Amino acid sequence: MIKDKRQKRDLHALNEEGMVLCNSRDKEAAHRAETEGIATEDWKAVTCSKCLELIYKHNKALQEQKDPS
Repeated sequence: MIKDKRQKRDLHALNEEGMVLCNSRDKEAAHRAETEGIATEDWKAVTCSKCLELIYKHNKALQEQKDPS
């Protein structure tokens, strides 16, 4: 397997189960992201555009549950 040599990598969000948010069905992706240091449980530090979009939708759904009006 070829080592990724990019200088700057996107930081991915981990969900409650420890899976990468933007690829939640792939256990290997979660493991790879954690070992390469590109995964975090701190959703405010995320830079992956797909993860950010899912975080936004998650937060919006939570807000609508709190304030249904």
